[in-house]
Amino acid sequence: MKILKIFLLLSSLFLFLNASDDKHNRYSYKNLEYLNLNSEQLEKIKEVLIESKRKYKDFYEYKQAKEDKLKDIIENNIFDEKLYFDVLIDFKTKASLLEIEKMKNIHTILDEKQRKKFSKYLEEWEIE
Repeated sequence: MKILKIFLLLSSLFLFLNASDDKHNRYSYKNLEYLNLNSEQLEKIKEVLIESKRKYKDFYEYKQAKEDKLKDIIENNIFDEKLYFDVLIDFKTKASLLEIEKMKNIHTILDEKQRKKFSKYLEEWEIE
């Protein structure tokens, strides 16, 4: 077991040391280096993302409660189509509003050139 741990540690270190440093050909999830943000923009984006993370945490708890409600509707002997639709629309609308708020805040921080670059990775920023 110790040998396995040592091997994993060494292989991780090897991968870390040999990682490419070319930031223009490499992109990772929500890595904003490709936008070349200045320090003020970077700080504002961090604030937006921290606030969004807090709101998303609350949203996912809310979504879980709504999904439980959907399960209850399915388990009932009579399927209430209207109630199912209302519950579904409710949490999907809330998710959309959160995403719009986040995107609006990010949009105001970025300049025109940065927005064009950012738009290429927009799908990765959608709420699941």
